[in-house]
Amino acid sequence: MLNSKVGSLIFRLSCPAIAGMILYSLLSIIDTIFVARLGALPLAALTLTIPIQILLVSLSSATGTGITSLIGRTLGKSNIRMANNIAWHGIIISLVYGLGFMLLGFMYVDSLLLLFGCTAAAFSLCHDYLLIVLSGSMSIFIPMTLGNIIQGEGNTMTPALVSLSGMVLNVLFDPLFMFGIGIFPPLGLNGAAVAGILAQIICTFLMIIIIKSRPGILTWNTSHFRPDWEIIKGIYQVGMPTMVMELAGVVVLALLNRVLVGYGYTAVAAMGIFMRVRSLAYMPVFGLSNAVMPVAAFAYGASKLERVKETLVKSISLAVLFISAGWLIMQIQPVWIMSFFTRDVYLVKVGESCLRLSTLFLPVMGPLIMLSTVLQATGRGMQAMWIFLSRQGIFCLLIFLLSGWYDLQGVWLAFSISELLSAVMAVPFIWHFWEAQSRKKIPVQTIFMGRYLVNRWWAWLR
Repeated sequence: MLNSKVGSLIFRLSCPAIAGMILYSLLSIIDTIFVARLGALPLAALTLTIPIQILLVSLSSATGTGITSLIGRTLGKSNIRMANNIAWHGIIISLVYGLGFMLLGFMYVDSLLLLFGCTAAAFSLCHDYLLIVLSGSMSIFIPMTLGNIIQGEGNTMTPALVSLSGMVLNVLFDPLFMFGIGIFPPLGLNGAAVAGILAQIICTFLMIIIIKSRPGILTWNTSHFRPDWEIIKGIYQVGMPTMVMELAGVVVLALLNRVLVGYGYTAVAAMGIFMRVRSLAYMPVFGLSNAVMPVAAFAYGASKLERVKETLVKSISLAVLFISAGWLIMQIQPVWIMSFFTRDVYLVKVGESCLRLSTLFLPVMGPLIMLSTVLQATGRGMQAMWIFLSRQGIFCLLIFLLSGWYDLQGVWLAFSISELLSAVMAVPFIWHFWEAQSRKKIPVQTIFMGRYLVNRWWAWLR
């Protein structure tokens, strides 16, 4: 983690994660295709529950980001005992989250649906589906947290493989529970929820078995556990900004659902398809992010600042290449993409417009994600938070402005314009971060003279 070449290390760590995430996203798309076969209304109902499902995953992901960063920095200082203690704190936090959301589901599921913009036509479908999901929330938090802990050790392959296994099981279970095969009765949309929870339960046990049987840096010695508020503070120093970012995203999705409902459930269904397809474009970047986090955290913990800068440059360059591939397909072949999900002519037309207009500047998101990852890895979670919140704030404002001027097309354009503006606003953050890692300060005017910037970037890539 500290002596291998940065490029080869990122490549070695990211390949399994990228492959796993791409396959995971493809399987998620297959899952959506199964739901789409039930009709546009069930697909819209699934989309309306996405903000609440993202809320669960976001809290786990935000806490896990803090755990990965803190364990990586701690192991970079060779303090294995403290890293074990951090891991046990992560497990306890995930248990608390799981129990809390289970109780929340039983007590306030109707209120949650109304809050997040559920329509009367889809209310019954959303209610039953979401109640099943929240009842099994414990199986969502625990395997994700265990995966983040293992990533903190620098092992990105195991979490990727377990996550992929869960999605494979989910897809295999979908037709059994949704459409009914043999002894399994048809449960419709509820079957999708049952399939997902059952797959996650199996993943939980699989992750525990792997941890108990494999050798790793962490020993999982229970005698190393000591309740420590400083550890919780350290986790949320990075995790809390991420949590705020994720919660802001949930609020924006709820707002988006409320706006789209005004254009009919076909618009909501189109958004559901777009989110799945866009996630496929993001997956290589997120897989890269999983590798970059421990590499940057280890280097920063060992005070190897030049290595941190090299990690940032190479990861940004790779991220642009990865996300541009998905962007080109969405821009050139949107109808072809929509044809996999539906034969409804109107839904295809709305989806085509959504895919094209919402992704005009998608490639700029690659550098933003990498910058946020490195900032979090080096304990600068607050800076990452402000980059993300600025985009969400711009997006909310643009939704109201552009939908008033261009109706539904304005909603789609809000995605693209907010991404472009947030990329422009992130430039000062990159500049200040780079300066903080540099012992020799370069005057601003020098950077923009001739080919200096291009030459220096190429030098870092080499």
